[in-house]
Amino acid sequence: MEKRIFLAIVISLGLLLLWATAAPKLFPELAKKPEPPKPAVTTTRTTTTATTTTTSTAPQVEAVVQTTPVGRVSAERTQNVVIDKPEYTAVFSNRGAQLVSFKLKKYPHKKSTEPEDLVKSRDRERTDFPFAIDASDDNIEKRLNSALYAVTDRVDRGVRIIEFRYADDRGWATKTFRFTDRPYLFDFSVEVNPPTPYRVEIGPGIRTLGSEELDSRVVMTGNGVVKREDKLKIIRRDKGDRVQIYPAPQYVGIEDNYFLTVLRPSHGGDGVLERKNFTSAKTKESRDDFYAGVNAASDGKVAGDAFIGPKETKLLDQYGMGEALQFGWFGLIARFFLSTLVWLNQFTKNYGFAIIVLTIMIKIVLYPLAHKQNVSMKKMQRAAPQMEAIKAKYKKSRTDAEQRQKMNTEMMQLYQKEGINPMAGCLPLVLQLPILWGFYNLLSRAIELRGAPFMLWITDLSEKDPYYITPILMTATMFLQTYMMPATGDPAQRKIFLMMPLVFGFMFKDFPSGLVLYWLVQNILTIIQQWIMNKWWKEHPVELQGD
Repeated sequence: MEKRIFLAIVISLGLLLLWATAAPKLFPELAKKPEPPKPAVTTTRTTTTATTTTTSTAPQVEAVVQTTPVGRVSAERTQNVVIDKPEYTAVFSNRGAQLVSFKLKKYPHKKSTEPEDLVKSRDRERTDFPFAIDASDDNIEKRLNSALYAVTDRVDRGVRIIEFRYADDRGWATKTFRFTDRPYLFDFSVEVNPPTPYRVEIGPGIRTLGSEELDSRVVMTGNGVVKREDKLKIIRRDKGDRVQIYPAPQYVGIEDNYFLTVLRPSHGGDGVLERKNFTSAKTKESRDDFYAGVNAASDGKVAGDAFIGPKETKLLDQYGMGEALQFGWFGLIARFFLSTLVWLNQFTKNYGFAIIVLTIMIKIVLYPLAHKQNVSMKKMQRAAPQMEAIKAKYKKSRTDAEQRQKMNTEMMQLYQKEGINPMAGCLPLVLQLPILWGFYNLLSRAIELRGAPFMLWITDLSEKDPYYITPILMTATMFLQTYMMPATGDPAQRKIFLMMPLVFGFMFKDFPSGLVLYWLVQNILTIIQQWIMNKWWKEHPVELQGD
């Protein structure tokens, strides 16, 4: 039995050896090795035409694609692809398949008629525009960011699709962008093969600031934003670690007062904020700026959508990013005022006049409190001799806690007898502070008021008065208002009231002129109100007695 098994094995090996020797001659077509599949790319050359987003025919883009037997895919020369939308004009370069310009048609750069470009200007030799690849291997990063990608540009069922492809003997990469009718929002997809640790990033920073914005204390630009677990975090560009990792982000990006650029990943890894220091070639100024990015998944892919645009309230709410519009502690008040100003502007056609109308409305709402304040101060003026008498009675016992307690008790009894509310004089000012702060955040962050002119020398309500005329008028009206108010008989309180105009004037000189306009109009209305009330009490003293 064993001999038969051994004989069968020998015969089988002999047949296999015979087949290996004779088969190539008998069946030559079976001996050929399978060739690797060639990329489905052909050499094309077409002419660039104006791009549109509404036509059903795919826009033509000049592209020169090289295909070799070893599977190389690239373009022969640098070319740009323009996406023209009603809200913006975006320009992609096939050099690294990166976004080199994103201009907002509805928002011109300050002090010029040119649209604001949210892509920060670069030196010519740099290749780190938005959607650049930041890889752990510097050689891969340099190769993919400097390569000339082949471009495919088509329209599929109303969606504009731009595809960039590059391949060489070390691997390949593709970047695909899809544009629909959603304002300032588009889809992106990036894949690198063989998979390697990398991230897709935007930055550094956001837009190039003009000289007037660099000098402004109001403009805060280049901060990082991260939303995860439905909580938003703002990261100062000059604070924190150089590299900050955020697992499972809902979005990650960069912001300033008025604009926002974010990546919202649907496929990928952690969100990253990387802070680097740059020195301006022109001004020699050193500055930290953030890159925001999303790490690739283990399969070498990153996908999602990108928002690059203004912080319009309705727009951010529509995209689920409303929290990125930071109005501070009194955000509800600021949002209400913004909605009211936008509504009033439909009639006034000028945000400066809309602010005046809103100030009048606020004054009417707060009139009852202001009236109580004036009545209380008038009664304190009338009771001043009795208050001084009580103070004189306990003058020698100021260090005696028991005697001071008795003095305070007599004062409160006098207040009750005369119907005086000592807090009534402070309450209107306390209520004004949330309104004032809400207005400040509104005027320094609402893009609807960015660049909004008023009249004469005030050409931008979100910037300071260039000649400090309104702050001077505001300070003068505060002094007049203070002198018109009834004297309380307390010298210390009177000094505080007289110092306040100087303090406010110094503070407001660099504040947005729209905020100064609000406070100036508020002072003028208070002066008119005080003049009417003083005249009324003079002619009708009984009214004060019965109040």
